[in-house]
Amino acid sequence: MTFTLTPPEVEVVVPTSGPRLLLVDDHQLLVETLQMSLRQAGLEVSVPPCASFDQVLATAAEVRPTLVVLDLDLQGSGYGYDLIGPLRELGAEVLVLTGSTDRIELAKCLESGALGLASKAHGFGNVLDQIRRAAAGETVTPVTERAQLLADLCASRRATEQRQAPFESLSARERDVLRQIVDGQQAAAIAAASFVSLATVRTQIRSILLKLDVTSQVAAVALARQGGWFGTVAVEPTR
Repeated sequence: MTFTLTPPEVEVVVPTSGPRLLLVDDHQLLVETLQMSLRQAGLEVSVPPCASFDQVLATAAEVRPTLVVLDLDLQGSGYGYDLIGPLRELGAEVLVLTGSTDRIELAKCLESGALGLASKAHGFGNVLDQIRRAAAGETVTPVTERAQLLADLCASRRATEQRQAPFESLSARERDVLRQIVDGQQAAAIAAASFVSLATVRTQIRSILLKLDVTSQVAAVALARQGGWFGTVAVEPTR
């Protein structure tokens, strides 16, 4: 009698690889030092070209890092937090590395999905420790600190909305006139450029002052500058 021995089915478990890091920073000395130190700690580290966001994302798509250490201010490329969302879409966690102490900018990073924040101001050893912890899946930015930063961001936005609220009542033409006043144009020059009478422009200016609850053009300009209105509101072309 012949027996055929069939080996039992065995589930093959492929071990997962360790953390893969991508260092995105345009300070070459810092990057090289971090890369060397992290590799000595047994971590796989890559460094992409930082001339453009496209280069960073192309490298990330190829390397598929588990953690990206992202400099907040990439000189010549742009502001780092604009990369947080696209990097997360590629499956990476993002640790923001920065020397900034601007709480609103830091909060925007967290809002965009950053895992945490590492401050360059705390020294190289601290930065290295925070990167290692982030790579190991540990908390870098405490929950209470995250909550406070995001609360500060919400409060800042509410304050901005309140400062800009008076300008919402202005018509498109009044916004155009106010912008020209902010730029230093006199009523006569505004009238000539708009092909309307001086009396019409003066009427528009009076309406602007009334709606903003101020008594002079100087006060209107100061209110616009303090509220940041003139830098955020689009104006229709003058006809």
